[in-house]
Amino acid sequence: MPEPEPIVVPKIWDENALATWATPVAGLGVPPGHFSEVEYYSAPVDNLRTYPVYHPRHEPPGYREWMKAQGPQPLIEPDKLRTKADWIQAGQRVFEELDTAVTRTDDPVVIGHFCDRAAIDKYRDASHDPMTRDGVILEYRWVVDYDRRLKISVSSCSSCHTRLMPDGTLLRGAPSNYDLSESPAADALLSRFFPTPPLSSGEQFYQSFGVPWLADDPHAKFRKMCDEEMDGFYELESGAPAGTTFERFNGSPIFITRMADLIGVKDRRYLDTTGTHANRGPEDIARYGILVEFADNGVFGPHKFSPEMNTRLNVRPPDEAMYALGLYIYSLEPPESPYPYDDLAKRGQKVFESEGCSECHTPPVYTNNKLVPVPGFEPPMDAPATRRLDISERRVGTDPGLALKTRKGTGYYKVPSLRGLWYRGLHEHSGSVNSLEDWFDPKRLRDDYIPSGWKGPGVETRAVSGHKFGHDLSDEDKRALIAFLKTL
Repeated sequence: MPEPEPIVVPKIWDENALATWATPVAGLGVPPGHFSEVEYYSAPVDNLRTYPVYHPRHEPPGYREWMKAQGPQPLIEPDKLRTKADWIQAGQRVFEELDTAVTRTDDPVVIGHFCDRAAIDKYRDASHDPMTRDGVILEYRWVVDYDRRLKISVSSCSSCHTRLMPDGTLLRGAPSNYDLSESPAADALLSRFFPTPPLSSGEQFYQSFGVPWLADDPHAKFRKMCDEEMDGFYELESGAPAGTTFERFNGSPIFITRMADLIGVKDRRYLDTTGTHANRGPEDIARYGILVEFADNGVFGPHKFSPEMNTRLNVRPPDEAMYALGLYIYSLEPPESPYPYDDLAKRGQKVFESEGCSECHTPPVYTNNKLVPVPGFEPPMDAPATRRLDISERRVGTDPGLALKTRKGTGYYKVPSLRGLWYRGLHEHSGSVNSLEDWFDPKRLRDDYIPSGWKGPGVETRAVSGHKFGHDLSDEDKRALIAFLKTL
């Protein structure tokens, strides 16, 4: 039997690959900046495996003593990987175990919390610090650090891209549906993100989300707000369930970002809702993981932002670990839907075909992988970076906020795949709608509509514009179409 062909790990943070990776930012005409190849590879390598955090009722006897006895262990050992299957298995470990290194702590407040059953149960519920059926508390990891001390940290990839299913199992790669609790332990971990001395809350907000190249930047007013005013803003209800949306750096709490579904991502040409980066192979998945966890330098043309980014590039992961992660993510296929492909769904498939839905949502991956320009944006077709993009001629009138008024704003939304609609939880780029029934209801186009998902801070009613396709169908045809979509 012939030896399997060895996996060749490319240089991930490669200057030539990075040069054509990102989509230009609308209003600037240039892509976001990045650390140079030299800067990136000058950072020390962090290669530590981590371990699950159990509720004290479920923690195996002697578990913490066992972890300490292991000492610091490598997250990945490339010399032991022979086949592609080995690399994918190693990538699953990276997905599950990679942590946010800056949050590692042995603070007695944090460690004590996870020893105290009553304290944990006081703050946790179905969507905050939830627990699997095996007793693992999601979002946290134990790690034996290089100083051989046992610490707790926050999960990286898995915390945003793992869904806790009703039976207590985990669907890896799907958008999360949980978040950290508001316990003192979680607060202590999150506080490690911010620089010392801290910026004012208003300046922190602006450094995280401000868009100074916009004359009407909606984030500018927050810059001068006092801490009390900012506390009031963050206390406003936004309507979204925990975990499904994210106030990510370079995004915005005003135009929220819905968690991405990574299942089936190998069939998608662009990453992020706004198509911020190309997806040319597992190495681009690796680059994106590096960007969001380790190496976002906050540079946009002449503009430099530096809130929690002051902690970035303290460490970097091994290229082998991130490439294995990319291979694992590429291996994820949509799970079988629990919804039956019955006579109603078959009728819905005929509606899908007769209504021309497949023009944009083309089987078998149910996307044509094009970018759709938003209202108020005309692609600069003469620009070389634009010519690399696959731009749809169709316009659907989608709200342009995220695509034009944030640093994630490319001027486009990508045509999403419809596979996996049954498990994702929220629909639309900001997760404004929580059911397909609402999506196909013309009422959502009215200003008095109450969004069934994310509303926005302090927002009670607003229209969820765009994508009017299917609104004119009969009730029976809508019911059939929805039944078909849930089978994908």
